[in-house]
Amino acid sequence: MFSALKRRFGVSPSHFYAMSIAATWAGAGSFIVGTQIAKEFGIFPWLLWAIGNTLTCIVFGLLAQRFPKLREIANSKPVQFLMGLMCIFQIWVNMNGIFEMMSPVIGSTFAYVLVYGLAAFFIVFYLKRATFRNVATDNFSWLIVYLLIAGLVIFSMLTNGVHGIPTVIDPVQIKSKAWLCVTLSFGAFFYPTFWELLDYNDRNEDGTGKISMTKPFVMGGLLFGFYLLFVLAGAFTDYSPAVDAIKGVLVSLVAISSLSSFLYGAMVNFGKKVGVAIDVAAVAAWQLLVPMGVMGVWTLMQNVRIWMVLAMFAAALIWHLVEKRKAVTV
Repeated sequence: MFSALKRRFGVSPSHFYAMSIAATWAGAGSFIVGTQIAKEFGIFPWLLWAIGNTLTCIVFGLLAQRFPKLREIANSKPVQFLMGLMCIFQIWVNMNGIFEMMSPVIGSTFAYVLVYGLAAFFIVFYLKRATFRNVATDNFSWLIVYLLIAGLVIFSMLTNGVHGIPTVIDPVQIKSKAWLCVTLSFGAFFYPTFWELLDYNDRNEDGTGKISMTKPFVMGGLLFGFYLLFVLAGAFTDYSPAVDAIKGVLVSLVAISSLSSFLYGAMVNFGKKVGVAIDVAAVAAWQLLVPMGVMGVWTLMQNVRIWMVLAMFAAALIWHLVEKRKAVTV
C-alpha cells in the first residue's frame, strides 16, 4: 500500500502537495478561532480572516519563485534561524491544541501520553524520506478532516437546528480583521516546509515528477478555503456534548498535521542532526516552559511576522538591484 502510494506520488505529486500545504497551514486554532470569530464578531470580520488565511498559500505560490533573490534570502542563516525559532513555538501551540481537545475525551493522563507519543513518533518517522512521509501523512489526515467536519456540521444542524450569526458592521472589528487579513496573507513565507517543497521539487532526488509548484500552492490555498466554509457553516449551529469526542478528534487531526510539519521544519532549517535534537528538546520542554508564559513571546513573534516577511522582500529587492547595477557597470 505504501509503495503504491509512493508510485502515485512520484508520477503525479501536484494534488498530494496541495493537500499537504492546506494541512500544514491549518494549525490547531483554525477550527476554534474561526468559529469564535463568526459567532462573536459576525460574518464580515470572519470573511476578512478567512480571505487572509486562504490567500496566504496562493500568494506564496505566486511570489516565492518569481520575486528575485527571495529564495536566497529565505535560505540565509539569519532567516532560517528565525523560521526555526517559530517552528519551536508552533510545535508547542499544536501540542497544546491536541492536549486541550483530547483531555475531556480520554482524560489528561492519556492525553499527555498521546501528545508525547505522537511527537516522538514523527521525530523518528522523519529520519528517512521525510518530505514524502510528511506529504503522505498530511494527505491521509486531511481526507479524514474533511469527512469529520462535514459529518459534524450536518449532524449538528439536523439535531440542534440552524441559527443566525451577527451581520452588524463594527468599524473597529473590520479595521482589526482587515489588518489581520494582510498579515495572514504573507504568513506562509515563514513556513520552512513550504520552501523545502520548492527545493525538493527542484532536486528531484528520488525521481518524483518535477512540476510547476505554483499550481499546488494555489490549490492548497483553495482547499484550505473549502475547509473554512465548513468552519463557517458550523457557526450557524451548536455542537452538543454528544459530539465532543468527534470535535476533539477533528481538531486534533488538524493540529497533528501542523505539529508533524513543524517537527520536520526544524530538521529542514537546522539540519537533520541538530533539528532532531531541537525537536526532542522542544517536546521535552513543552509542559515545563509553556506554563511560564513563553507563549507571550510567540504572540509577539506572530504579530511582528509580517514585518520580518516584508524585510525579506526588501532585502531580496535590494540584493537584486545591486547585482543588476553591477552587471550594467561591468
